[in-house]
Amino acid sequence: MEIDFTPQHPVPTAPYRHIVDESSDAVLFLHGITGSPAAWFPIARSLAEQGHSVSVPLLPGHGTQWRDLNATTWSDWLGAALTELGRLEADHDRVIVAGLSMGGALALGLGATSAPPQEIVLVNPALHLDSPLTPVLPVLKHFVSSIPAIGGDIAHPGRDEFAYERTPIAAIASFASALEGLREELWKIEVPVTVFASGQDNVVGPRSLRTLRSGLPRRPQIVAMRRSRHVATLDHDAPAIAEAVAAAAASPRSGSVLDGGGRGIE
Repeated sequence: MEIDFTPQHPVPTAPYRHIVDESSDAVLFLHGITGSPAAWFPIARSLAEQGHSVSVPLLPGHGTQWRDLNATTWSDWLGAALTELGRLEADHDRVIVAGLSMGGALALGLGATSAPPQEIVLVNPALHLDSPLTPVLPVLKHFVSSIPAIGGDIAHPGRDEFAYERTPIAAIASFASALEGLREELWKIEVPVTVFASGQDNVVGPRSLRTLRSGLPRRPQIVAMRRSRHVATLDHDAPAIAEAVAAAAASPRSGSVLDGGGRGIE
């Protein structure tokens, strides 16, 4: 699939929504913590050009300045995702949710509800925070407001997810706490799940994928990405991700998903 990686103009971090009246399917794209809709915009735009309804909301606390994120929590981000999912479900027969990093965790949270999407596509989803600071985050947030940025882990030169320049501690603490509960709810997710996993990811470690595989009641399809880093939606494997999302939106799938090298993992 051809993808134009030119950022959204004039505001790269703005939400993007394109509804096709005659489309029976829609895709909800969810970005990561400290990130923005820019991470999904090129793929979403490509799918919209193919006739799919798409929505890339700007999650609460994002797209402004990092201090605003410290005033929001997991319940705010999940609430926004639930609201947009409901809007899309009201007008479409089939809704797919695609999530990157924390957006992947949010997608799983939607999948564990009583009214889940029809299918979930994950890109380097976070189910653990692989940092030595994680155990002390509940205390640290009262003394430290932020740490260095975690965004921008992209192998392809010249591409930008327009993430915050700092990582807010209170927001990360809320995320870490929510993940504990989410890991206990994976068994509720009955819809098909496809996972795109980068071989070199400097943000999310392999423990998250292991937890996902062991926690889901049905085996997910896993696609290895050997050329992309964490923000793979803007990286070398973005076309393969776009094709998988488009296939999921069009109809239920069977068989394996192919990675960029043409090999299905599961």
